[in-house]
Amino acid sequence: MRQGKYGCAVWGCGWVASGHINAYLRHPACEVVALGSRSSSSIEAKQKEFGLATAAYTNFQELLADKRVDIVSICTPNNQHAQECIMAAKAGKHVFIEKPIAIREEDIPVMLAAVEGAGVKSMVGFILRFKPLVALQRRLVQEGELGRVFMANVDYWFGRERPGWMKYREDCGGAFILAGCHSVDMARYIVGADICEVRGDAAMVGDYYEYPPVEIAQVRFSNGALGVFSCSLVGCNPYTANIHVLGEKGTMMNDRFYLRRFAGQADYFTLDTGSKNSGNVYDHPFPAMVEHFIGCIREDRESPHNLRDAVNAHLACLAIRKSADAEGRKVSIDNDNCTLSFV
Repeated sequence: MRQGKYGCAVWGCGWVASGHINAYLRHPACEVVALGSRSSSSIEAKQKEFGLATAAYTNFQELLADKRVDIVSICTPNNQHAQECIMAAKAGKHVFIEKPIAIREEDIPVMLAAVEGAGVKSMVGFILRFKPLVALQRRLVQEGELGRVFMANVDYWFGRERPGWMKYREDCGGAFILAGCHSVDMARYIVGADICEVRGDAAMVGDYYEYPPVEIAQVRFSNGALGVFSCSLVGCNPYTANIHVLGEKGTMMNDRFYLRRFAGQADYFTLDTGSKNSGNVYDHPFPAMVEHFIGCIREDRESPHNLRDAVNAHLACLAIRKSADAEGRKVSIDNDNCTLSFV
């Protein structure tokens, strides 16, 4: 920290990096001191986009050696996240890691050991948690307005054009781990319970992806609630992130609510929370995430959105893939040991 500001570096200069850079620039206690990528042209493009004259690194070790850097955002392709998170933690940097944290279950405990052993703060880029609508939905469940929740269904449909590395499962992990993990985490966050079992299925659609870009799952939460999750990377539709939650005293369908407490209610009522249904990175609440993360660092407290809290959602996504590969066999999730097993 220099002159009351945290030095922030963004490693990986693709699409999502713009959300991180913009959020750091808007925070009065942050200074963007470095951008990094294996592609120097990508760094130059981001510097031009934001009018920055930061240090530029094409080597991650050299970026981590920059003593001005306090916080590192990891915005690289998915298969690099685990190792880069470990490297950043061991270098004593606080880590804002984009989802997914990893695409292999065996990497997760190593990441946890590195981050928690180094005593650095971590946060995972599950951006939907910071949407006002999701905050409201979570609060209504926590306060008992829906009674006992027994079902939570989510959809994540986003058929945008994607860069080449996302075509390959060895690089991105699969449909849910690449994109649908946002909605898997949203369901877990709102319901307030971990996912403990899944059955998955998948379908090949089109010829762009070398893995099935459509996945679906039946899940069971630790509190007994059931759910159906779907994810599609293809199709003709706008960005869609649905969540439907059913409880004994009420139901939520995105921004539509039906609650027993309102006697005589004949149909759902709609609450406008100002949340945009958009996949555009500039419409996502990255500034709120950075504000929260800086507060955690400054006050030396753990974020509820940290690496350990993200483990269950990621294991659930990996379990869906494992089940789909095994023709729908049920997979059990062990959070404590970060393992998946057939039932």
